[in-house]
Amino acid sequence: MAELPEDIVKTLERYRNPPNKLRSLQEITARYNLTLETYKKICFSSGDVRDQKISTHAEIKILGWVLGKPDKDVIRDIAEHSNRPIFPGQFQ
Repeated sequence: MAELPEDIVKTLERYRNPPNKLRSLQEITARYNLTLETYKKICFSSGDVRDQKISTHAEIKILGWVLGKPDKDVIRDIAEHSNRPIFPGQFQ
């Protein structure tokens, strides 16, 4: 049998023993809150920040999904941290 190149062997070894461990609920919640604050800073900054805003919005949605939050609650959190107006009864 032919020898495998060194980088393929290392890649296969990493898949067998992943370097990252699962995050705790507290770590995910902290990251969620930190990302919301980052989103708020991006929304209130000037300039062309559309790409940053989109990627941060996606990260918040994913973290909310990992936490098991309903989509409605995640959208409410995002709206509270943006510069868009919130109308009475909008999230009921």
